[in-house]
Amino acid sequence: LDSNDLPAAALQKGMRTFRSITIGGEEIEFSEGFTDLHTATYRDILSGGGFGLADAAPCILLTHQIRNLKPAGLTGEYHPFLLKKGC
Repeated sequence: LDSNDLPAAALQKGMRTFRSITIGGEEIEFSEGFTDLHTATYRDILSGGGFGLADAAPCILLTHQIRNLKPAGLTGEYHPFLLKKGC
């Protein structure tokens, strides 16, 4: 996404990313805490943790299915941001 699309409050704080989800009318903002996520994951893998092929296979299959679906357009419920982008 273009950083110019971030909410004004996030831009004023100098944020480069903004993550939120609204559930039952309540917004949960979770933009912080992702900076070292990859490093922590790699440390876990190098220590013998991590996930195996059996764990990853359903994720890969789902990704393949999503990438090969025909877009349905704006039907049903959709994020209002899509209207801004002219989808």
